[in-house]
Amino acid sequence: MSRRQPVVVGLFVGLMVGLVVAVIASHLTAVGYRAAKTAATAASAAATSIVGEPYQGDPAQEARLVQSESERLVYVRTVAAAARWNDAITEGPYRLRTGPVYTLVLPARPAPYTLADLQQLAPETFVVQPNGAYLLSESIIVLAGATLELAPPEGSMQPQRPGPTLAEPGVELRLESNEESFVSIVTMGGSLSVAGTAEAPVVMTSWNSTLGAYDARTGDGRSYVRVIGGHATLSNATISHLGFWSGNTGGLSLTGTDVSGNFNATENPDASGSQNIAGAQLLPPGAVENPATAPEYSFVSAGIDNVSLIGNAFGLFVTSADGVVVRNSTISQSLVDGLVFHRFVTDSSVTHTVSEDNAVDGFSLARSSAEVAFTRVTAEGNGRNGMTLDGESLATGPSATGTAVEHYGDNIVTNSTFADNARYGVEIRGGDNLVVSSSEFTGNESGVVVSEAASDVHITDNEFDDQTRQSVAVRDTVGGAEVTGNVIQGGDTGVYVRNAAAEVADNDIDAVSNHGISLIGDVGDTAVSDNEVAGFGRVPIYTEESIGGTVGENSTRDWRPAMSLQTIVDSVFQPLTLVWLTLGLIVLVTAVIPAGQRRTSIKHPYAERVPLTSYSRGVVSRDSIARPSPSGARAQHGVAKADHE
Repeated sequence: MSRRQPVVVGLFVGLMVGLVVAVIASHLTAVGYRAAKTAATAASAAATSIVGEPYQGDPAQEARLVQSESERLVYVRTVAAAARWNDAITEGPYRLRTGPVYTLVLPARPAPYTLADLQQLAPETFVVQPNGAYLLSESIIVLAGATLELAPPEGSMQPQRPGPTLAEPGVELRLESNEESFVSIVTMGGSLSVAGTAEAPVVMTSWNSTLGAYDARTGDGRSYVRVIGGHATLSNATISHLGFWSGNTGGLSLTGTDVSGNFNATENPDASGSQNIAGAQLLPPGAVENPATAPEYSFVSAGIDNVSLIGNAFGLFVTSADGVVVRNSTISQSLVDGLVFHRFVTDSSVTHTVSEDNAVDGFSLARSSAEVAFTRVTAEGNGRNGMTLDGESLATGPSATGTAVEHYGDNIVTNSTFADNARYGVEIRGGDNLVVSSSEFTGNESGVVVSEAASDVHITDNEFDDQTRQSVAVRDTVGGAEVTGNVIQGGDTGVYVRNAAAEVADNDIDAVSNHGISLIGDVGDTAVSDNEVAGFGRVPIYTEESIGGTVGENSTRDWRPAMSLQTIVDSVFQPLTLVWLTLGLIVLVTAVIPAGQRRTSIKHPYAERVPLTSYSRGVVSRDSIARPSPSGARAQHGVAKADHE
């Protein structure tokens, strides 16, 4: 083998090794990027699957109890509707046997029913306890034209009472609730007034007399308060640990109804034309001249001011209502949602209200509710979303009930705070003309998420700080979203648009760790312009996986690549760099270790070209250089040759 062959072989081998290493590095980079995308997708799926804290109860038993309560109310309505033909019902309130406990029915009269009236009407079931609290051990129904007023006497102050109380109230009302039975207060077309004062508030709670504490269990049912139709006014009150399973029995419920007239009861007219309701056990005080008839009512209205709702199944549940006003209130520790506007809630407002530490959503606005304003509200530490606005239609085509397919909207969220909710700060699902503005979002999984074909959505002038994933996400056929004037700090991605159309402009995005703005899928009508984008992720505006969309002038001068394994591989270990490094290493090795000597010790490169003096001292005698005879010359030559060798 010639001496140049090892160098040629080394160059060839180096080239091959460099190419292989470059391919491997590129592959690892691609795998890392795919792994990052997979992790992001998994995180998205995990966020979508967050449903809040599980409900701790007995679903089968609680559902049966909800049905039983519905049947009880139908029975009372039926008795009230037939009262004019029933001679057993006399003037004034009456009592019905309804399962484990009685139900006291309060018919119409001009003056409200007060605590003093309840003491007279139910001396055995409305009893003052040693600590001054009232214990109610039978249910109450308030009919149309009647008002139940729960308020401290005029001029009363907070009494100093011995024994366990939730606070030092002007009035504390305990609703008996144990493993055997529970009671409720329900108005059916009538009105409920809970009128505490700052000096003498009202406290209402469930109460287990055996345990001497509120009822913490829902599996066997729990006391609740419900207003069906009519009007409710609540102020300066604490309502806690009420309700179970359904919205109607969820704690404090305001529900409208379109039910009137026929309640499918068994009626047996006698010869005189009067009617007796089968099974009704009436305990009347006298004759009746103007009995209550079945009320023809639908929507409920309410005013709630300075009320604390603690530990209810649903903090406040509202459906089929108009003109509901909630302000200066607190909702916390609900077993499901905090405040729920369920169906057909219109022209209502929530201001200066906090909903925190609830198992699912802080505020929930369900389908078919519209024209609701949330101003200066706070949703913090909830198990799923801070707020959910669902404006989708109730049906997408022909249905059994012929429901309209219209979308709902005209809802506004302004000057509010959404912090540390497990999933989203605000989720918008469908609907038209929706506004989220001038609000603060901190530490949520995502800030504002818009989906399900919502349109004319305005997300403007908000502040987003350290959302885990996206600060604003617009996705899934959303049309006409406007994301402008927001200040975004931290998080994985500032603004994320997927298969939707949005105007993303004039946003100040800083310290994001992946993309400032990300466009994915079909974003044909999306425009991105005039944004300040700074951070340390891969690229400031990501469009590689999008179709359409327009990216105009945006400032990215403060964008810096993030220091990570991927960026190091991308910036330092480029394919050509790897090739040249490998070639240089092999050339160096082949130069230092010549062929044929790589397995022996290292020798001097000019070992074969040494001077003759290295073989002798260069000194000879005079006799050795005398002219020799021919034979002597031959002999001398042999000696010299021998010496040389």
